[in-house]
Amino acid sequence: MYISSRSRAPQPRQAPPPLVDNPFAAELFATGCAGFTSLGGTVVLTLEAARCDHSGETPVVERVVAGRIALTVAGAQALAAGLNQFLDQQGLAPARAGGNQ
Repeated sequence: MYISSRSRAPQPRQAPPPLVDNPFAAELFATGCAGFTSLGGTVVLTLEAARCDHSGETPVVERVVAGRIALTVAGAQALAAGLNQFLDQQGLAPARAGGNQ
């Protein structure tokens, strides 16, 4: 067995590939996130939407699964960091939510 004591130099970050806009990409509307799970290195977000069932005499609001997003761990971390930064810039930082000011 050969063990090297040399440390690897950090690799320079590569620029992400260019973004190609797709006007036909599906859009999803959600009013919340029902939950998260981790499946073998993939983080899955289950999104929900409040929907009202008018089939009965008294309409009932229900939480209905609207879709799921599966991300690599790195993608989930980038999403969380980017979303927090965006919300902070808008004055909507999560730390201020729910009266935690």
